[in-house]
Amino acid sequence: MTGFGRGDAESDGLWASVEIRAVNGRYGDVSVRLPRSLAELEPRIKEVVLSTISRGHVEVSVFLKGGEVEHGMPVLNVDILQAYREGIEQIKARMGSSSEVDPLKMALLPNIFDYEPASPDLEVVWTLVEPACKKALAGCQLMRVEEGQKLRLEFLGRVEILESLLTRAEELAPARIGSIRQKIEEKLREYLAPEEFDKNRVLMEVAMLAERSDMTEEFVRFHSHNTQFLETLERDEAVGRRLNFLLQEILREANTIGSKAGDADIAHLVVEMKEEIEKLKEQVQNVE
Repeated sequence: MTGFGRGDAESDGLWASVEIRAVNGRYGDVSVRLPRSLAELEPRIKEVVLSTISRGHVEVSVFLKGGEVEHGMPVLNVDILQAYREGIEQIKARMGSSSEVDPLKMALLPNIFDYEPASPDLEVVWTLVEPACKKALAGCQLMRVEEGQKLRLEFLGRVEILESLLTRAEELAPARIGSIRQKIEEKLREYLAPEEFDKNRVLMEVAMLAERSDMTEEFVRFHSHNTQFLETLERDEAVGRRLNFLLQEILREANTIGSKAGDADIAHLVVEMKEEIEKLKEQVQNVE
C-alpha cells in the first residue's frame, strides 16, 4: 500500500528531517538516502522501518542541517565537470565558435562542487533521526491504513459476489445427474442392440459417474475459505501473505468444480468466479 510521512526533530542547533514514501511491493524492501557522513546509520533506519512496515517498497530520505554537518571542504565533481565540457564543445561545434572556456565561469555552474561535511557524532545525530523517522512512519502508516480500509470494502464486496456465484452453482449441481443419465442412455441406445440394452447398467454407470463428479466437498471448502478470508481481514496484524494463500486455495476449489461440472451453466459460473478471484489476487499483492 502507498503512503507518505514526514518527521522533524531539532536540538542544540542541529535539525533532522526524515521523509518516508511507501509503494506497493510483495516484500519488505527499504532503500535509504542520507548524507555520506551518516552512512553507518542506514542499518538502524532500516530496522526501525521494518519493525512497522513488513511489506512494500519503502524509500527513506534523511536531511540534516546545522552544527558541524554544514561545514566542510569543497570537492570537485569530476563527472559533472566532464559532462558540462562535452556539452559546451557540442555547442561550440554547432555554432562554429573557437572561444576558450573560462574555468572561473565553469566553477559557477550548478553541482560542480560537492561539500564533504565534517564527521558528526553519530550517536548525537541518532537521537534526532530516530524520533524523526518514527514520526514519519506514523504519518505514512496513517495513509496506508486509510487505503487498507478502502481495500477491505472492495474485498468484502468481491467475496460476497463469490458466495453468490457459489450458491448458484450448488443449486444447479443436482440437476446434472438427470442430464448425465439421459446422455448415457442415448449413447448406449446408439451403440447397442435393443436386446443388449441393460437399464441396470445405466443406473450403475450414472451412480459411479455421480460419485466421481460429486462437488459437495469442494463447495464446503470453498465456503470455508471465503469465511477464513473475511475473518483474516479483521485481524489487527499483517495479513497479506495469508490472504494470498487463501486465494490460492479458493482458486484450486474453483478449478476442481469446473473440471467436475460437466455442465455449461456451472462452467460459466466458474469462469465468473475465477475473474473475481483474479481481481482479488491483484489487490492482495498490495496488502501488508
